[in-house]
Amino acid sequence: MLFRTQIFGAILLVTAISLLTPPVLAKSDIGLKGIGIKAGYVMPEDPIDATFTVGAVADLGTFVEDLHWDISAQYWGTGYEETIYGAHYGWSWSDIAIKSTVRYQFPMEGSVRPYVGGGLGIHLYSWDWEYPGYSYGGYAWPGATLSGSNSEFGFHFLGGAEFKLAPKWKLQLEAEYASADIGQIAVVANFIYALGK
Repeated sequence: MLFRTQIFGAILLVTAISLLTPPVLAKSDIGLKGIGIKAGYVMPEDPIDATFTVGAVADLGTFVEDLHWDISAQYWGTGYEETIYGAHYGWSWSDIAIKSTVRYQFPMEGSVRPYVGGGLGIHLYSWDWEYPGYSYGGYAWPGATLSGSNSEFGFHFLGGAEFKLAPKWKLQLEAEYASADIGQIAVVANFIYALGK
């Protein structure tokens, strides 16, 4: 499953790059245009508990007018506990996601501009499982701890709005769905400071 997802992601990436023909690239304004922080609330699929997420974002400019490119890195970590036949189990999960996103901003006048977008990302997962042991009726089962990690390509789709706060500051409020090994819905705020003039 992991191999097929990575192949599919690579095919989509090559296809997207091949669609950027020279006439389109001639109109582009790509470069580091702004940097900022992101923070929000993420809801991974059950049974993992919802938690807060933090990260960084970079505005890389536009391919053409109203078609923007961002990259970001964000982290969340959480867990859950369950009891089965009187024995307590604990899980903890974390995800570091590095994402490339293309956003289409609707051409509207004013300081608020809605947008939709999507992109590809790499999710670096790690997990820990802990069983502290159990005893009942004179019998005892020893505790155990397991841990592991893996990485996987993922896809994400989002929608939101950008607000002009000051000449050099903008705020993006967005809702995002990410599909990877652990599906997740997030609501985040990006505070971006414009670089240059």
